[in-house]
Amino acid sequence: MKCTIRAFLVIAATLTGCSAMACKPIVVTRLTFAEGAANLEPAQIAKLAEFIDRANSAFPKYLEVSIDGGAAVKVQGRTPAEARQLARRRAENVTRAYKQLQPTEIKLETTSSIYEDNKMSREASNDFVVVQFHPDYEALKLPDCNPVPIPGFKR
Repeated sequence: MKCTIRAFLVIAATLTGCSAMACKPIVVTRLTFAEGAANLEPAQIAKLAEFIDRANSAFPKYLEVSIDGGAAVKVQGRTPAEARQLARRRAENVTRAYKQLQPTEIKLETTSSIYEDNKMSREASNDFVVVQFHPDYEALKLPDCNPVPIPGFKR
């Protein structure tokens, strides 16, 4: 019985993973900042330029680009107001660079967030900016991840 359940779970996980790969892709990059820094370094500008080029060649049409700056609150001597200001400055600086590097006009949303913990995960700090391109899935006719009703499924 345990082997049957385990085999079923492995098959279900494999099928779920395969279907998720064919679904709507996420076009995103993360720029990590040194603690307290808000200005872009040359390597970050190069990474952003490369990402924009890749994004533009991956899909011909995007609905929106979102840029979200982050900063940790729990840093020695940093108040929540200072963290909010730092996150906003990071987002503004990346937005300014993005506008200079992006050849086509796409709706742009810039936000910033502060985080209580020093890290969102064990691997990454909260001193970052995330840039995400949102493809126009309908215009690009990409496959629907969750078709309703599900083909072949009967109740």
